[in-house]
Amino acid sequence: MRFAALALMASVTSLGAGACSLTPSGSECHSDVQCGDDVCARGGECLARASVREVTVKWTVNGEAASAAACATHPDLYIQFYGADYGDTLRLPVSCRDGSYSAASVPKRYVQIELGVDGGTGDLSPIDPSGRVQLDLLQ
Repeated sequence: MRFAALALMASVTSLGAGACSLTPSGSECHSDVQCGDDVCARGGECLARASVREVTVKWTVNGEAASAAACATHPDLYIQFYGADYGDTLRLPVSCRDGSYSAASVPKRYVQIELGVDGGTGDLSPIDPSGRVQLDLLQ
């Protein structure tokens, strides 16, 4: 019983504190078909279509376009989405040199994004109403 409680807590933690809508079978979703009339949102939860949006994040590195040279010091980054509730986050790995990342079906409860280097600097910005974010990563 204790193991089942820990497994459930770990699954909810991996989705974020605000996530609680799993598939009808109680597991994380991987595709829209698992969610009936809803969609499978980033993070593996089923949400109403009106509760998600596409988010596009674009970045520069110290004011310059992202490139292999500009990103040589930190080629691997993360994008972390933050919800209004403490601990409600979603973190994704990205390649610095790409200069942009688009994510479909992001829960609208995520209101800001951080682009950063593990153990290093980061840049934080709100998600604008159109779902776009522009950041500058300082190396």
